[in-house]
Amino acid sequence: MGNTATKFRKTLINGDEVLACQLYESNPQFKEALDPNSTYGESYQHNTPLHYAARHAMTRLLRSFLLSKDGNPNKRNVHNETSLHLLCMGPQILTSEGALHPRISRPHEDEQRRAECLQLVLAWTGAKLDHGEYERADINATDNKKNTCLHYAAASGMKTCVEMLVQREADLFAENENRETPCDCAEKQHHKELALRLESQMVFSLAPEAEGIEAEYAALDRRELYEGLRPQDLRKLKDMLIVETADMLQAPLFTAEALLRAHDWDREKLLEAWMANAEECCQRSGVQMPNPPPSGYNTWDTLPSPRTPRTTRSSITSPDQISLMPADDDSSLCGICMSSVSVFEEPVDMPCGHDFCRACWEGFLNLKIQEGEAHNIFCPAFDCYQLVPVEVIESVVSREMDKRYLQFDIKAFVENNPAIRWCPEAGCERAVRLSTQGPGTSTSDPLSFPLLRAPAVDCGKGHLFCWECRGEAHEPCDCETWKMWLQKVSEMKPEELAGVSEAYEDAANCLWLLTNSKPCANCKSPIQKNEGCNHMQCAKCKYDFCWICLEEWKKHSSSTGGYYRCTRYEVIQQVEEQSKEMTEEAEKKHKSFQELDRFMHYYTRFKNHEHSYQLEQRLLKTAKEKMEQLSRALSGREGGPPDTTFIEDAVLELLKTRRILKCSYPYGFFLEPKSTKKEIYELMQTDLEMVTEDLAQKVNRPYLRTPRHKIIRAACLVQQKRQEFLASVARGVAPNDSPEAPRRSFAGGTWDWEYLGFASPEEYAEFQYRRRHRQRRRGDMSSLRSNTPDPDDLSDSTLGTYI
Repeated sequence: MGNTATKFRKTLINGDEVLACQLYESNPQFKEALDPNSTYGESYQHNTPLHYAARHAMTRLLRSFLLSKDGNPNKRNVHNETSLHLLCMGPQILTSEGALHPRISRPHEDEQRRAECLQLVLAWTGAKLDHGEYERADINATDNKKNTCLHYAAASGMKTCVEMLVQREADLFAENENRETPCDCAEKQHHKELALRLESQMVFSLAPEAEGIEAEYAALDRRELYEGLRPQDLRKLKDMLIVETADMLQAPLFTAEALLRAHDWDREKLLEAWMANAEECCQRSGVQMPNPPPSGYNTWDTLPSPRTPRTTRSSITSPDQISLMPADDDSSLCGICMSSVSVFEEPVDMPCGHDFCRACWEGFLNLKIQEGEAHNIFCPAFDCYQLVPVEVIESVVSREMDKRYLQFDIKAFVENNPAIRWCPEAGCERAVRLSTQGPGTSTSDPLSFPLLRAPAVDCGKGHLFCWECRGEAHEPCDCETWKMWLQKVSEMKPEELAGVSEAYEDAANCLWLLTNSKPCANCKSPIQKNEGCNHMQCAKCKYDFCWICLEEWKKHSSSTGGYYRCTRYEVIQQVEEQSKEMTEEAEKKHKSFQELDRFMHYYTRFKNHEHSYQLEQRLLKTAKEKMEQLSRALSGREGGPPDTTFIEDAVLELLKTRRILKCSYPYGFFLEPKSTKKEIYELMQTDLEMVTEDLAQKVNRPYLRTPRHKIIRAACLVQQKRQEFLASVARGVAPNDSPEAPRRSFAGGTWDWEYLGFASPEEYAEFQYRRRHRQRRRGDMSSLRSNTPDPDDLSDSTLGTYI
């Protein structure tokens, strides 16, 4: 029997299932005595017969061990591996060093065989537990390297086994000691299709809190301060504005357009002027005062325009002498070329009544359009300032010239409208319209804030620029601060300041030596005097000198003051002047390097965010591919393909915030040091950086490993923090620090917490606590001795001082 047991163990280790089954079935006594849960000892890493049967996918033996011999697949070996771990290791994966012999791949050991064995293990039920349920195979058990069976199945590329484990709710997010998920293991072994399948399962996994986050995401206000407009959008916007104004004023469309043009396309400004004096408003705009429309009509544009009588020329002495009376014959004279105009020629009607032939009209209008004067074309008659209606222009000029006119008309509409600006990118025909209020429609909304002085806008094609200076987008910096920063960078030349920190330390050491020591009069080595008389001896060169005047000691005696005094006035004055000059020079050098070190602190972080922005811009190109891949991977899912637009939305939000963080450091550089405003600003900046980096880690990966609802929640949090940060900057971050006395008297009153950027006094108290904690850590005790009481300090002594 002992010989049979040894042979059986060897066949199990070698994976010879046929011989192992023969030995097992041919000896009933051995079969009865065999315990599949018993370990083979330390020499075999405490593996059991069940471990070896699972490792080599011996289906017959595994079924017998589990169903007939009470085998327990949860038993572990010395490496904490269960039978499931070994079963999910494909032939190409070696187990832990020394655990098992490397398995030689054989044709019949395929995935289907391991899938059958896995189905047996997953269907196993053991003893009844205390809570009434039966013991089952632990599919989330981890070995010493924190790998689960799903890690090994994914690394082996066994799709069927992976699907079975996922259906049994195996942990998709479990990480091993290398912080790799099963998806990462599949990608590492180049099983890309399986990795994509696992990624889709991870991203679209359901959680109890997912529904609430999805609802929050759907209700999220994604409106921006600006709107990118295409050429057709500009035409639509202009026409809509004209129609609404014409309906409001009960005037023809042409009149409404002329009035809006004269008032910079600002309807509110036009209405103020109209209410003040409508007739004067029309005269300044070059149009006639419209008459009230007849009953039953809304505007003049619904009525037929009566034909203005032809004019005849009674004399040619002056343009003013052109007659407006009807001619007796069937023709009239053109006011430009003086040729006869037949009544059978298609008329060109003008509100002013001046009549010209079509040839002169076409030549005149073509000339004006070629000169670019599309928005202020007046009647060609002498001293007539009647604007030519658009209908007249369209009816006279050719189609090509009419197209040019419309282009010039839209150009004039944009350039004369202070709320719309062209995109400065070369070749871009888009424009941007800026709203007059920040996000949020209610005044009670904490995110309703005045516009930044230089907001960044996007034309809709990814061309970001500053609304004010038309240059690179630089919010939250205003244009003046941004120019100062660029000037500072050009002056400092940071690429040449690699050793600023070391130079700053050297300057600080030099200043300390000058302040706390004196140089040896002989070898110039620094010497510090702690106690004793003025007789000093250099430890380096053994030179004896006086500590006060630095002269040779042999020149001193009781007549010069002895050991504790020095009365050599002139020499002392000279030494003190030299020491003062050296100290001032060292202080100046120290201050210069201190400023350089401060600049490098802000510049380094500025460049870091700029570099991250450039790297993360590539994610926009891969985001759409990733969305298509995830949709294909879940094409057979119930309820249709899932919504994958959240990936692109998260990347866009990440880029917006990264750009703001980049430009937030120039803004912070010019804030007053050690002020409350700067403290609050840096606190909010740090919070924004933390949530931004968290989102970047979730989306900036070859394979996403975070559920959809967590990515959405991270993107929503970044948007909220970004808007709060910009709102705080637009409000001025915080009021300027007040002098000490007024600040003391105000401390007992009511703080304007909302203005300070906090939701409640409790939130501000927490900020004060964190601020004091940072000050204690860096040893800044001066700012701790403030006379302003803390909102969270409710002691009697504090209250008694300010009541």
